[in-house]
Amino acid sequence: RKRKMAPRLLVCLALGLLLAPPSQGLDNGLAKLPPMGYNTWNDFGCQNISAVNVQRVADRMVTTGMRDAGYVYLNIDDCWSVKRDADGKLVADPVAFPDGIKAVADYVHSKGLKLGIYTDRGRLTCERRPGSKGHEAVDAMTFAEWGIDFLKEDSCYSGTVKHKTALAEYGQMRDALNATGRPILFSLCGWRQWYAPPGASIGNMWRVTPDVTDWGGVYRSAETMSKLARYAGPTLGWNDPDMLIGSSPGTYFKLTQDQARAQFSLWAVMAAPLLVGSSMLDMSPFDLLVYTDKEVIAVSQDPLGQQGELIWSDCPIFPHDQPPPLPTTQHVPPPSCGHVWGRKLTEGRLAIVLINYSVTYAMTVKCDAACIAKAAGGGGG
Repeated sequence: RKRKMAPRLLVCLALGLLLAPPSQGLDNGLAKLPPMGYNTWNDFGCQNISAVNVQRVADRMVTTGMRDAGYVYLNIDDCWSVKRDADGKLVADPVAFPDGIKAVADYVHSKGLKLGIYTDRGRLTCERRPGSKGHEAVDAMTFAEWGIDFLKEDSCYSGTVKHKTALAEYGQMRDALNATGRPILFSLCGWRQWYAPPGASIGNMWRVTPDVTDWGGVYRSAETMSKLARYAGPTLGWNDPDMLIGSSPGTYFKLTQDQARAQFSLWAVMAAPLLVGSSMLDMSPFDLLVYTDKEVIAVSQDPLGQQGELIWSDCPIFPHDQPPPLPTTQHVPPPSCGHVWGRKLTEGRLAIVLINYSVTYAMTVKCDAACIAKAAGGGGG
């Protein structure tokens, strides 16, 4: 009989240990573990982003215990800037940010948090605000002078998606950030999985998926991440499958409660950055309980820093070589199938997550002794 069924989850401990391979990375000493924080986009978009709301979010991150749980980055997304001045420097929206970004950074820092900002490798941002192409040096120095701690650089209006050009443009911002002398976490947002192999040479984290806006997006991100574990780790950086959507009302996108909890557990086992894209001001008690779960956060922040691997799946073959879906085609439900993911932890432990992606059918997803042994042995499948 057909019936709705929540994704089935299990996190357990078992034997296993594997050290992350060494490699070069962005030389800023940051993001030795997956970054944790909050992003304004799904919450405020363009219409409601302002200094007042950012400060309210900072207050809320403190009073709810989110900061103390590890969520220290408060990241402003698109629409904060309106133009460049006579010296070529970015100018914040004078209505939304009447005292400028530095005043916001000072406030956020006073709360024990770190402030992130947004730009684009193209000439315009995704919402057609000034981009950083040709202005990398001045923008990086401006961000450093303001006290910025995290930079997300998007990939709209760049004029090309060619690998060599895109990597060179992101490399220009990397070099500009290094030249400032201020440690600024660098997050590439190119939406494609081919950023993973060279990612460690450019940034601290790199988007490998389109925006996650629904449960189908969670599935597609997991499938993409299943091929990329070798590129992540404390000496490398982190594959980024996009933000945590949550189930709280008041944002552009949301999941059911069971889906939100499943996404959080899956992201933790995948060693993905934990950036909340849900409402911070109106976060439900359920989402707050999920996002501050100490055991799941401990998996995410395990010092071994090894990305989990897909060790069992009955899902159809995923078209990894195809370009990201257009926004109009993203809201496609996932197939009725399941995954088992395993992640090795310190002290010989292992975290396992079992997920049913079906939104219609109950199904059995197993991880028996052979499955656990496979996860402990490091063999994906």
